[in-house]
Amino acid sequence: MTEGTIIEITFHGRGGQTAITASQLLAEMAYEKGFKDTIAIPIIGAERRGAPIQAFTKISKDKPIRTYDSVKEPDYMFIFDTSLLDIPRIRDSIKEGVTLIADSVDSIDKSKLPKDVKVYIVDATGICINRSFMHSSGPILNIPMLGAFGKVSGYYDLEVMEKVLKKNFGESKLEKNMNVAQDAYETVKEV
Repeated sequence: MTEGTIIEITFHGRGGQTAITASQLLAEMAYEKGFKDTIAIPIIGAERRGAPIQAFTKISKDKPIRTYDSVKEPDYMFIFDTSLLDIPRIRDSIKEGVTLIADSVDSIDKSKLPKDVKVYIVDATGICINRSFMHSSGPILNIPMLGAFGKVSGYYDLEVMEKVLKKNFGESKLEKNMNVAQDAYETVKEV
C-alpha cells in the first residue's frame, strides 16, 4: 500500500452468506489495527436468501475517506460463491491487478480473468461444515473469509480478529469464531 492510498474491497455473495457482516467486520478490524479511516457500505434492497448481494469496504492508512459511493475498481474482491463469477456484471468488475479471494476447493480458471489478477482460494464452506459453524440457511462464511483475507493482505492478524470478534459476538462465541478464522488463515493458498 502506498502512502495516501485508499484500499477498496468488494464482497460478492448470496443473501444469507454473511457478506454484509464481513464488510462491517473488516472495517472494524482495519481500524483496530491502526488504519486511520474505514467505512463499510452495504447494498441492501429487496434481496432474499440466495440472491446475489454486494457490500463494499474502504480502508485508509493515513487519510480520511471522503467518498461514500460503491467501489468500481476494487483492490480486493471477496467471492463467497464462485457461481457468481458467471454473472457478467461481477465478472466484468474484475480488473487487472485485483486480488481475488474465493470460497472454493477447486482452482479458479485464471484464463477467463484479466492478466495480473491474483487468485487465492480457501475452503470456507468446508471449514464451516467441519467446525459446525452454521446457521439455519447454511455455513457462516464471513469469519473464515476474513481469516483468509488477514493472511493474504497482512492488514491484520488473528490477534486483531479475536479482539473485534469478542467485542461483536461475546466471549461465548469467541472460540468457535477463532477456530474457523485460524483454519482459513492457515489454509488459504494462491492458485
